[in-house]
Amino acid sequence: MIYVLVGGPRDGQHVDDLPRGYRLSLEEPPPERFAEFETVRAVWHELDAAMLRGVQRRE
Repeated sequence: MIYVLVGGPRDGQHVDDLPRGYRLSLEEPPPERFAEFETVRAVWHELDAAMLRGVQRRE
């Protein structure tokens, strides 16, 4: 499965793994075709990114 990133620092990229700060949106349409792969949209969640930055600073 291919993820299409929406928003955030990687907006518009196609990736094969879901990066931190992005989540699948349950409100999105069903998967679409991209070449021989199905694509789903992953939406940037700033709250997730803020929590991630907080964890990284503590380490």
